[in-house]
Amino acid sequence: MEQMTTAHVDRPVGKAAVMRALQSAALTLLAERGMQFSIRQVAELAGVNHGLVHRHFGSKEALLTAAIADRNRTLRRQIKDNSSTLDLSGKGGPVTATILARLILDNATSLIDDHTASAAIVERAAIQVADTDPLTPEHRAALANAIVLGWTVFGNYTLQAAGASTNNEVEAALRTIVNNLLDGEPISGSAERFGILES
Repeated sequence: MEQMTTAHVDRPVGKAAVMRALQSAALTLLAERGMQFSIRQVAELAGVNHGLVHRHFGSKEALLTAAIADRNRTLRRQIKDNSSTLDLSGKGGPVTATILARLILDNATSLIDDHTASAAIVERAAIQVADTDPLTPEHRAALANAIVLGWTVFGNYTLQAAGASTNNEVEAALRTIVNNLLDGEPISGSAERFGILES
């Protein structure tokens, strides 16, 4: 059996704690491996018997759907409270963009049954975007998401290929670009030039 790359958590007690531990473990494994993990591996990482996955969720897919929905609700609250932009660091668990990138690459986006976090990003942009802006709030949210997803998937490779190393300034610059998009700041050049909008 493949060795786990993450540490065990303390054994959870009670239904709610078990469900949270299973969801957290499933998201961690999804971020690390894509869909290539078993229910037994989730249970082992969560510190519970694998039968509890079936009891509380029924299947790996239902577990992931619940975990992703919970992550989306949390992100929506953080975005609405302006306490989080698109998360770029792994503080407190796997980066949401990594989870989404894995789902996209594994053709498993059907596990995302709502887009509440994306809707909150659009709502945030809508507050700031002027009526005369050629980019709609939806365009700005999509561009911000694409930048974060692209960086999540290709950032380390592109830095290595360029002979650069990551540092706080790189992440700060990326956050500034994303925040400027969502805050309605003017974008250099016209949207039409980049093929974002039809002329």
